[in-house]
Amino acid sequence: MFTFNFSKNNSSQENETDKNCDKTNQLNWLPAKEIEIPQQYFKKNHESIDYVTNSAIPDFTLKLVDSDKVVIKLTEENCENIIEAESQHSDLLPAKYEGGLKIWECTYDLANYLLTENISLRNKAVLDLGCGSGFIGLVAFLRGSTVHFQDYNSEVIESVTIPNVILNCDEHDAVKERCKFFCGDWESFANLLTKGNDDLKYDFIFTSETIYNPDNHHKLYEVFKQKLSINGIGFIAGKTYYFGVGGGMRQFEELILKDGIFDVKVVWKSDEGLQREVLKLERNTV
Repeated sequence: MFTFNFSKNNSSQENETDKNCDKTNQLNWLPAKEIEIPQQYFKKNHESIDYVTNSAIPDFTLKLVDSDKVVIKLTEENCENIIEAESQHSDLLPAKYEGGLKIWECTYDLANYLLTENISLRNKAVLDLGCGSGFIGLVAFLRGSTVHFQDYNSEVIESVTIPNVILNCDEHDAVKERCKFFCGDWESFANLLTKGNDDLKYDFIFTSETIYNPDNHHKLYEVFKQKLSINGIGFIAGKTYYFGVGGGMRQFEELILKDGIFDVKVVWKSDEGLQREVLKLERNTV
């Protein structure tokens, strides 16, 4: 699989990132759209699909499609974004591929936090933002939430997210009634939701490992700002700092606090290795 190639001793990469940041607004970001579940997905015998059993979270096991085999399949289908990422051994090609085929470690941090803290998810409206495999959204769905899954690349949604949801739910009507899937850039995604339904708000917005690019912080924050309900709660999981890329929790936190709309609190921190944390957002009632 690919890697970000994060490194503490990587000043040359940081300099290159700074140069690339200037070009961010010139990139052609993919427009957001909703992806319908193909009917044939429900007719497949998904037990025959190549999947792995994931037990990374204690007492919570999921069936997840084998992402390495998905990469091979997409490459054989001449998926240009995946082929380019594969050739560069990279999980990050801005505006082309944003790493959704891999489960990053902070995803497990957030999922474990939600389950350990017994966060009530039944009958809640949830957005899994930058969902990738859909791991966090699946936690919410299997705990009774209605979940909207969003990732940048349609290939990720179609080849990984949707199959993972179906693999873990035998009740296909429940998937049809309580799940929606979206792809595309965050800015156009927020506009798409507003255009389609002004009243659409979420009780929870979850996102993990999405703050690595500081040039996308405003777009990410705007989704929380526009689509989180008055009493809604947002959770952001990520590394305190992304070496070699430039983003980090303090930078994103500063952006939120400067706006004055949300209170921000660190509710969990790792106690070993590269520092990771979970931020909690709630609207400021003062």
